[in-house]
Amino acid sequence: MLVSALAIFAQGQDYSADLLQAAMRGRNGQVKAFLDDGASIEAVDADGRTPLMLAAQHGQLATVELLLGRGANASARDRQGDSAYTLAMFDPVGHGNQAGVLKLLPKPPRPKMAIEVTLSSSRLTSSCFGTREAVARTVDEIHLDDKFLRAFADYVRISGRDLVELVGRPADADGLLRVQLVPASACSAPDGDNLNLTIDVNVLGEPGGTFAFAKSYGGAVKGPSAKQAANLAQYAAIFEPSIAPHIGPIYSAAVAAVYRLARPR
Repeated sequence: MLVSALAIFAQGQDYSADLLQAAMRGRNGQVKAFLDDGASIEAVDADGRTPLMLAAQHGQLATVELLLGRGANASARDRQGDSAYTLAMFDPVGHGNQAGVLKLLPKPPRPKMAIEVTLSSSRLTSSCFGTREAVARTVDEIHLDDKFLRAFADYVRISGRDLVELVGRPADADGLLRVQLVPASACSAPDGDNLNLTIDVNVLGEPGGTFAFAKSYGGAVKGPSAKQAANLAQYAAIFEPSIAPHIGPIYSAAVAAVYRLARPR
């Protein structure tokens, strides 16, 4: 039996938490009753999330439709900068109908993202086949930074669902994706050089600003992720394929961060 929210309000109690829970669970009868009795449609939880955000994140299609019909603000942001749309797109929970929710919600403008890629030789510590300087030259001639940029641009064009616009200047972007490629080498005589590639990723609202996202992809020169080279000529064949498996996860994480950074236009 549904208890009237009016009776609770008459006792001076805040019904926001119950409304938020009802929206998250798709209990439309309760959502309607709470709203009819005066509960705020823009109530927020500890993370700053409204009933619409929670319903969208959990794929509660009918509840999202109900809340939008009652005038819920689809542009509201939580404490991390997420909207109902970005929660359904990038941080879905459960097995609801997030795809249907995204069709109901107004799609935000496509944010602009700049990208900077640098190469660090700091972990090219040793080689069985030459000096550290020779190893650095070998890696530099592979042009891993250019290969990352081309692979990333191809992913955006082919698989990226047109979610962001790549721009050349950080000043023109909503967010800056800063990537540092850190190839590593270590001599493991008599077998050869152990190689690996770490990709350090940061997303910033502006150059020199605070990180909206930070993560390292890849691994160490020891363990199952390490590859072994029998000479310097094999470096390219080992380092180049190490980029592709990380492009998709980096793109998804970076796009989510840039959507959070982008302000309504």
